[in-house]
Amino acid sequence: MIHEDMLDTQLEGEFPHATAAPGETERQGAEVEPPLPAKKKRGLAFFAPMRIGNFRLLIAGQTISRLGDQFYFIAIPWLVLRATSSPIALSLVLGLASITLGVFTLVGGVLADRYGPRNLMLGADIARLLIMSALAALAFFTTPPLWEIGLLSALLGLAGGLFYPASGAMTPHLVPAENLQAANSFEQLTFQSSNFVGPGIAGVILSATRLTFGFVVDAVSFLASVISLAAIRMPAKRTEAANQGEPEGRETGKEKGGLAAFGAALAFLRRTPFLSMLFVLSFLGNFAIGGVFEIATPLLFKERVGVIAGPQAFGLAVAGFGLGSIIGAVAAGVAGNLRHKAAISLVAILPCVVCTSAVPFSHGTLAAAALLAGVGFFLGISNVLIITVVQTLIPLDMMGRMMSLVMLGSLIGTPISIFAYGAAATIIPVPWLFVAGSSLLGIGALIGLAQKVTWQSI
Repeated sequence: MIHEDMLDTQLEGEFPHATAAPGETERQGAEVEPPLPAKKKRGLAFFAPMRIGNFRLLIAGQTISRLGDQFYFIAIPWLVLRATSSPIALSLVLGLASITLGVFTLVGGVLADRYGPRNLMLGADIARLLIMSALAALAFFTTPPLWEIGLLSALLGLAGGLFYPASGAMTPHLVPAENLQAANSFEQLTFQSSNFVGPGIAGVILSATRLTFGFVVDAVSFLASVISLAAIRMPAKRTEAANQGEPEGRETGKEKGGLAAFGAALAFLRRTPFLSMLFVLSFLGNFAIGGVFEIATPLLFKERVGVIAGPQAFGLAVAGFGLGSIIGAVAAGVAGNLRHKAAISLVAILPCVVCTSAVPFSHGTLAAAALLAGVGFFLGISNVLIITVVQTLIPLDMMGRMMSLVMLGSLIGTPISIFAYGAAATIIPVPWLFVAGSSLLGIGALIGLAQKVTWQSI
């Protein structure tokens, strides 16, 4: 869950990084902010991105797609658990998708810069539409064997690995710099609205019908995304504008081969201390908490209410997380130009530690949902702020590759976490998995806050 929530953003109008002086976008901590109108109404700033037609298309398509993803998210663990009660089997199926997601994220970053984020997102979602349709067809006629579920999950991870770096690179292409925080807030708002509405509806429907319906809904939602992405028209001058103001002699991703382009992104990562630190913290945080959401939470509700009622209880709890995330994303977007965004984003992680560790000791599904709402609220704030910081530090022509590297920490940490929690669940009581994971998350946040570079970033 988190690994896909964290940096999953999208991106008409002005070119936020094109107005910087030569080389300025590569300096650590450089703020690239075009002059704002003298009498700009702050109250309307939050809605400014929605005046951009391409951004509206992007938000509409991705909102529907993410709503469909919630049906898949609820259905897939219970499809596995109905075939076998083994935590190891559950971790293997979910882990395979995370592994291919992580590996192909690096490929996706290079391809996004070479062919454009919109084109790569479109191709990846066509592939996911076909794969999800195949899974729905298999599940309709029988309960597929684990190897078939695992194979299709791995293919979904592969397509997702191509999709997410392009998705993360889109918003800076579509939105001017002064509206980037509001745009990221809107993107998180629609994403978490799907988290709020989707799981509850999916849990009730899938408990009353067949799990197959969840895969059908997700396939239809990918079709909506394909239609919206096909309707987006990237401005013809975007590539030229993005390369203005870059240091002389610097090559873009299109001018280099794949390995050379990726090497340039690695060099930029090494030259940017905050991004390097974020890579490490992203891995640590997602290792700490990925298995809690993907493995420990379904197992907790299986113990509490059983396999049959599990999807409904699980969906309600995840909906609580989504509601909290909606409020958090709006709060971050309305806040405007906060100082020390990076530090605030890490401070917001600390209350998540308390709420997450308390979930297995709460009484009833509603109490667990309320605690997860608290987690969602603070993560919603943290996500919007940290995404804005990252996008501000990255040159536009390198956005896809750098987003893939930034995401990689989470996408490596999550599959390792899933396998580790799946194994640990066979010998450790489920409640203590929550405690251990949230404690490690808190340690990561404190390490980040202790670094000088965190307070030097915007």
